Amino acid sequence: MNHFEMLESTRPDIDVKHVIYPSNHWGGCCIDNDVYINDYLSQPERYEALQEEIAHHDYTVGNIVKEKTHSDRQQEKMARSIAMERAVPLDGLIYCYQHNLWEEDEIADYFGVTVKYLYKALDNYREKRGLQFSYHNYLFNLTNGLKLCPTN
Repeated sequence: MNHFEMLESTRPDIDVKHVIYPSNHWGGCCIDNDVYINDYLSQPERYEALQEEIAHHDYTVGNIVKEKTHSDRQQEKMARSIAMERAVPLDGLIYCYQHNLWEEDEIADYFGVTVKYLYKALDNYREKRGLQFSYHNYLFNLTNGLKLCPTN
């Protein structure tokens, strides 16, 4: 089972519908308990889109597609942040460190995401936690890429 299928199986309350929209600009859309995912995307991109649409399902209110208001933009940013933290969790980065997965493509493959998304997730952590922070007895240094070291 791939990352997309595993995530989909954890949410029986959501009906995932596959559509083909000939553009990679549109990843997905959430309407009530239906999540539409663009099958034109690569497997990792579909997984990333599903993560974001589930975060929208769980945390956003109303139609925020056009992002007309400040509240809409905040909800969009929050859903993306939550999706990135779920797709690329800090505990998973520690696992990669412990198992000598250090190349960006190896880390991205482990999480089932694109390298571009991995970088966005690291940017998200930089914005939320700063360039250096401690988490579960590890020091994360995000100044230039990703560096970890145990603190004990």
